[in-house]
Amino acid sequence: MKQLLLISHNDFRITFREPLLKGLLFFPLIALAIVKLLVPYLTELYPIIEPYHPVILMWACMQSATMFGFISGFLFLEEKDENVFSALRVAPISAGTFVLLRLAAGVMISIIVNLMLLVYGDLVAIPFGKALLLAAQYSLIAPLLALMTATFARNKMEGLAQFKIFNLVLNLPILRYFLDHSALEGFAIIPTYWSFRSVEAIAYGGNFWLFYTMGLAVYAVVLFVLARVFERRVF
Repeated sequence: MKQLLLISHNDFRITFREPLLKGLLFFPLIALAIVKLLVPYLTELYPIIEPYHPVILMWACMQSATMFGFISGFLFLEEKDENVFSALRVAPISAGTFVLLRLAAGVMISIIVNLMLLVYGDLVAIPFGKALLLAAQYSLIAPLLALMTATFARNKMEGLAQFKIFNLVLNLPILRYFLDHSALEGFAIIPTYWSFRSVEAIAYGGNFWLFYTMGLAVYAVVLFVLARVFERRVF
């Protein structure tokens, strides 16, 4: 716990030093304001929006976790530029533990933010237990994006460009709610597909536990593969 607090404190210090990262910290509050205030207001003006409340909630939860994933990935890239990972080989804390603790901090904060969106957003009636489970699953997007960015980008400029691509890919499964085509089910290989389907099951009816369990399995496989590639390429 002491190591987690020390790493988190240092990460926040660096984050507030970077204008871009500091601005991203406020995005979850903006997402909550959109879900809680703007969407209900627009729904009163344009009732056609109401059937898409679950889709808007899916997007908000995903983007909140995405921001923390980008921040973690950006910090990894900065440390890659400064050869911090090489220094970790002789440090009291192992490189693997360092990476795990940083990702854990992003996951925990993301869980809190997404739980607020799911419980207090009022777009979809979700029991607290399932809301907590969904918040935890959506939070896995943060380490997913962090590892993808840190693994495949060589510097911060590349990381920014690649992050946009990775974020677009993770958003692709949401197209199935706007386009009626069976081929879109092929997005099931993307982890966010199952997070979206889990919210869908609560809002429109469906097997929540099947979608949720499948989602955990897909996230676990993708994160495991990314972690191994990250280890080989960075360390």
